[in-house]
Amino acid sequence: MEGSANSKNVSNYEMLAQYYDELLQDEEALSLWLKYIEKEDFKTVLELASGSGVMASILKDKGYDVTASDISNEMKEASKKNFDGEYLILNMIDYDLHKKYDLILCICDSINYLYEDELDSFFRCAYKHLNENGRLIFDMHNLKRLEEFREQYIEEGYVDSVPYQWTIMSDEYENTINEHFTFYTDEGMIQEHHSQNVFDPEMIQEKMKDLFKTEIIEDFVEDEKLLIVGYKK
Repeated sequence: MEGSANSKNVSNYEMLAQYYDELLQDEEALSLWLKYIEKEDFKTVLELASGSGVMASILKDKGYDVTASDISNEMKEASKKNFDGEYLILNMIDYDLHKKYDLILCICDSINYLYEDELDSFFRCAYKHLNENGRLIFDMHNLKRLEEFREQYIEEGYVDSVPYQWTIMSDEYENTINEHFTFYTDEGMIQEHHSQNVFDPEMIQEKMKDLFKTEIIEDFVEDEKLLIVGYKK
């Protein structure tokens, strides 16, 4: 693909935010998450890493009292086309909202952006913000994804008439999945890199055990996603 001679690298979601729904929206997974959430009697929801606000909007339309959040200002801006409720800028390993919720939700493999030594803070913050008998529900990559992307995946196309290339490749030594996006804009080539850590579910369960009783649904999305449910102790 061709672009101008100019090239720059940007931080996570600085460029991708405006094309997130077109490139990354997973309708099948959204329906699975929603089906699982609706089994329980939740009223108040804090969604972490809400991204473009699609799930927050769905839940709000269904009558839930939803607070959305993300660390990215660009994603908050992009969410305005989907969600018209409260949307906070916060770091999901360090926040204090002086409020508690029935459900804390973190979907789309967002926990995989954390490093292992940040997980304890993630779980403690969630525990602190849950009502008695509250739930923490999140999904994460299946370990099988490391093998799936051993060979580089390449996708090319157009989004809003902008040519792009998207590559995914795993690093089985580092246990990471690395995604690289290149957009060929009129102003030049813009590149954005995302690296996600893939965790052993047994390690996750061990880290949660003092705060939560855990349920792991390994076939939530077959060979792709695990669903973890933490029941506040």
